[in-house]
Amino acid sequence: PLWDAWTDGKPAISPYLDPLVSTRRITHFGHVPAEVVEQSREAVPHRQRKYGTPYTFNAVLAAQDAITEAGPGWATIDDHRRGLFVAQDNSTTPSIGTFARGLTQLGEGREIDFGAVTNELLMNGGLDPFTIIHALNNNTLALVSIVHELRGDCAALVQGESAAVTALQRAKFSLRNGHCDIALVVGAGSYNEPLTLAGHYRLGHLSKDAGGDGQLRSFDSAQDGTILSEGAVALVLERSRDATTRGATPLVELCDTVVVSGSRGAGPAHVAGRYEGMLHQNGIGTEQLGAVLADGKAAPGYDTTEIELLTTLFKGSGIPVSTVRPITGTPGAAGPLVDLALAGQIFSEDTLPAIAHLGDPLSDQLEFVQGGPRKQRIDSVLGTYTNFNGISSAVLAKRTDTAGAV
Repeated sequence: PLWDAWTDGKPAISPYLDPLVSTRRITHFGHVPAEVVEQSREAVPHRQRKYGTPYTFNAVLAAQDAITEAGPGWATIDDHRRGLFVAQDNSTTPSIGTFARGLTQLGEGREIDFGAVTNELLMNGGLDPFTIIHALNNNTLALVSIVHELRGDCAALVQGESAAVTALQRAKFSLRNGHCDIALVVGAGSYNEPLTLAGHYRLGHLSKDAGGDGQLRSFDSAQDGTILSEGAVALVLERSRDATTRGATPLVELCDTVVVSGSRGAGPAHVAGRYEGMLHQNGIGTEQLGAVLADGKAAPGYDTTEIELLTTLFKGSGIPVSTVRPITGTPGAAGPLVDLALAGQIFSEDTLPAIAHLGDPLSDQLEFVQGGPRKQRIDSVLGTYTNFNGISSAVLAKRTDTAGAV
């Protein structure tokens, strides 16, 4: 469905809705559909639901789908040889929902007595008793591990896109060094937490929907901010020879990853140098890359910085640049895994979908794909990302029939 939405230019973005939050400032959001929310909840055994949150339930469902797609050979692998590498965004707990029961018990229309509120929350069961568990940075890892019986090498990473890229790094390291025989990589999270949304609003990151159409306009001169979203993606990684032995068909070769810390004052030129080094280490010149899957958040300053980075790398090369963010919104930790999953479709369909809503690009120095999907054979893609905290990262993937596989 996501591939079809991207190729058709149909966003999965809708007006912001939340049963506990009323706002005119957060106009749109990439909500997980209600039916998927229910499927996610049903994917978690009843006795274990108290330990998770809606977005960790999404991760369990995504893991279930990935394991199913991996084929029957998954069950033949000892659970202590199944690795799990999870990237999750900032926790949505504690939040308004955490205190809802206590506030409700105090009754509507009463003047707030903070002493009484504290007593109600801490002494009379008004605070969700599993708040601390829900807020753990390894909550997603723990729940996925328990439900799907993954007891091998593991790591829990936070936060944003670089966490997912680091999870891919860790999974690849574990496989190459024999610490596991198969690895599940999960990226999950949600920006739907009032203080998080308010923080991004105050920083000027969010779209004010000036056009009244709820569109995220990546790399477009008419952009007025990003639209945040939520969701989960899970991918199965394994050595190519192992996949072949168990009868699986690899979709993508994960070649390499790089993470560049923003705390070092690394500007676009420095980041471009790191990305170029990664490409050359994998035998790909800057003019030989097949395509770029850019971040394209559309938050003020982010796209112009990304354009400067990509122009330093690829100016004059004619390498096509696209992004799926106008369809998904900005999903945080799930973003790089979304792109890696879509890379398999790009290779198999010989198609690079266009950047939805792109009418007037911010730069004419790059080959942005606009107006419709581009039909051409693409053998490699570079995904580029920048967290809201300034950390840059990239993922390089190839078509599986172009090299000796990983």
